[in-house]
Amino acid sequence: MFFIVCALTAEARPLISALSLRRDDNACPYETYFAEDCSCVLCISGMGPVAASSATTYLLTRFGTKNETDFLINFGSCAGKDPGLHLIHKITDSTTGRDFYPDMLYDLSSCGLPSSSEKALVTVSKVVASLEDPNLLYEMEASGIFQAASRFLPPHRMLFLKYVSDQGVDDPKKITSAMLQEGAEKQTSTVLSVMKKLEEACKEEPSVDEDLFLSTALSLRLSETMRYELHQLFEYALTENIDIRPILDDFENQGRLPAGTKKEGKAVLYELRQKLI
Repeated sequence: MFFIVCALTAEARPLISALSLRRDDNACPYETYFAEDCSCVLCISGMGPVAASSATTYLLTRFGTKNETDFLINFGSCAGKDPGLHLIHKITDSTTGRDFYPDMLYDLSSCGLPSSSEKALVTVSKVVASLEDPNLLYEMEASGIFQAASRFLPPHRMLFLKYVSDQGVDDPKKITSAMLQEGAEKQTSTVLSVMKKLEEACKEEPSVDEDLFLSTALSLRLSETMRYELHQLFEYALTENIDIRPILDDFENQGRLPAGTKKEGKAVLYELRQKLI
């Protein structure tokens, strides 16, 4: 499933139309649209990192995720010098100074997003009047979305696609709904192409043995954070064609799996990482 988060209706409207999404009249408190075949759901968060974080958590909690086949896409406008649509490889939260990095595992050049389209972005708390750094993009939601989504999805299942609407304005009212919708319309075909590419990539990729992962996580008495780390190790082993079962069998033969305590489970998880990477 594709989970799409847009801050404003004007940014979302072209995608809603192109994907033939229906409004979910039962959705509360966020305006939500979904595809009849359940392949896509879109949520309009409102502006700002707090609103975006809350909407993302609501969306992923309500509809659930499966890691291997799900993607979150944040699509929307930003301030920047270079026009067009950009693929974000680094997000900086201006309030905390923290950096976040979506993993760029997929080549999207055939979708109209070559490496030259990749940009770093800063999430700010208000509309910028001018560009502090002309090489960066500025917007108000991405860091909140990344932090919320990272509790549900790994970084390579999150994409941040931002189109430039302005170079900074002294009055937010100068950025009109018509301007934002027109910008979104110009990039809709590219977003659809990206979604098709990712869907095809998922069909080609072998998937993690979720039953083995779950039984291992339970045997190791892992916290949610450590379960996420374990899943990443399973995914890494899969991509590197490493058979993880013999390694787990060794731990079992040593009497360390299942683990007696959470501390012992954490130690096994650390050794598993050392053996794989």
